[in-house]
Amino acid sequence: MSKGVTTKEAFEKLLLWLNPDREKGGEKYEKIRFRLIRIFSCRGCCDAEDLADKAIKVVESRIDWLVENYKGDPALFFYGVAKKIYLETLKTKPTPNTSLLIDDSEIEGKCGCLEKCLNEELTETERQLVLRYHEKEKTEKIQLRKHLATELGISQNALRIRVHHIHARLRPCIEQCLQHLLVY
Repeated sequence: MSKGVTTKEAFEKLLLWLNPDREKGGEKYEKIRFRLIRIFSCRGCCDAEDLADKAIKVVESRIDWLVENYKGDPALFFYGVAKKIYLETLKTKPTPNTSLLIDDSEIEGKCGCLEKCLNEELTETERQLVLRYHEKEKTEKIQLRKHLATELGISQNALRIRVHHIHARLRPCIEQCLQHLLVY
């Protein structure tokens, strides 16, 4: 990301890059994210949403260059980034033997970091929103998110953007906490 550009600014530029009409840019963003999740899911990635968000973050970090230099359908750039991320995951996927090395204390430590950051960084309302947003699986998750958006009186895209911003605030805290776990 360019020096001095916040995540929010980069995200706004991303929406405008997708379409000069911000609302239509949001709709295109939503379609691209959904497509990225489907791509990763179809390739057997159990963390498809996280990988889709990672691809979006990479594109977002290059938004200034893209606005100036990229010609063509922006969705294709996202898909190219997703392909590279997928290929990277293949290199780092644990083999069946190494996945057994993850112990309960490591899982407890990671859960502890998440819990700590949820409590320290978010208001009660934000915490409840994030926890509810990530409940359920598959079709139930989709229905829950539609219900949440309706309950809050906002569009599903606005809900995703709100949660995206909350995730962006949580990420540094979680990364710092996990780094602290690795030291000890």
